[in-house]
Amino acid sequence: MWREIKLLAASKPDIASMSDAAADAIVAENLTLTGSIGVVTSKFNMGKLYKKIGFDKEIISRGNLQRLEEAELFAKSAQNSYKQFRDKAASSKSMTIDKMEEVAQGRVWAGKDAASRDLVNVIGGLSQVVAIAKLKENIPQDTEVLVVSGEQQSLQS
Repeated sequence: MWREIKLLAASKPDIASMSDAAADAIVAENLTLTGSIGVVTSKFNMGKLYKKIGFDKEIISRGNLQRLEEAELFAKSAQNSYKQFRDKAASSKSMTIDKMEEVAQGRVWAGKDAASRDLVNVIGGLSQVVAIAKLKENIPQDTEVLVVSGEQQSLQS
């Protein structure tokens, strides 16, 4: 998703009203829950099911990974996903990784607190998003525009 937004941003304004993606300008209302720069991972524990149905498994492995426990591999994978996400968020906000780390790690902020931490560019609502998009595209502010949400688009498809 991040890659596609960056490709689209080369030709169109990239303004988010607290969507699930990074953008050139992020607008949030004062109490919008903002942040959660982190990852959540999970896995199925099939042990009880295997026992119930009489399934037995044997793991045969070779190479460097055989010494690492499954939980350790899982933790390393989650940490790698987190670092990629954090680094993309830092890049999108023109922050150093260290500065992003101070506000990341899954923390959540109210919109105005997120703005004070440079996670949000502007406090406002949809009208502010439209005004920023018009400004970026040199559209006069008094020009009427049609706002189409993702739900409306999918209904029209």
